[in-house]
Amino acid sequence: MIITIGRQFCSGGSEIGRKLSERLGIPYYDKNLYEFAAKNRGFSTKYVKEIEETPTGSFLYSMAMFPYVDFGADNMIPSGIAIAADQTSYILEKAKEGPCIFVGRCADSVLSERKDVFNVFIYADSQSRLKRAMERYGLSEKEAMKSIQQTDKYRASYYNMNSSNKKWGMKESYHIMLDSGALGIDGVVDILEKIYRDKTEKKV
Repeated sequence: MIITIGRQFCSGGSEIGRKLSERLGIPYYDKNLYEFAAKNRGFSTKYVKEIEETPTGSFLYSMAMFPYVDFGADNMIPSGIAIAADQTSYILEKAKEGPCIFVGRCADSVLSERKDVFNVFIYADSQSRLKRAMERYGLSEKEAMKSIQQTDKYRASYYNMNSSNKKWGMKESYHIMLDSGALGIDGVVDILEKIYRDKTEKKV
């Protein structure tokens, strides 16, 4: 089974993915996705991250903000779109290799044709997220709140543009939504581990 994890900023989604990977002994892909795209296009990982954290409401914005790259056969397209295409190819490639966990990058939409994918969304209350942002990034409460609001907006925009008939953070888009503020990081990992083992054991 493949698990995809969508998440609110500073809800602990990446940590949950990493811990679940360790418990289940299956690969975990998060930063690897933009590192692959950066290497593939000859960009710095910082540049790729900047593109991913930029509002993606329209292709016109991407065309205006970022340079074009050669996509083969003399076709020049915006680098933001090329990076998204590279990440999609990487997700499809890794999914073919066996059970794994993907965090973000619309992996649930990319793998929507597969029947062995379980889609998760992690969220948390404002205070839990503020505390995490302040501790993790050394931000003031005001800075943390701004960062949370902006990043959630960017993630929603990216997801909604790249996922047909699905909306970021809406229950209809996922198999399960878990509150890491109420359950705790390890509590969420416990639940997902049980779901994974129950589903894979039934198949065996």
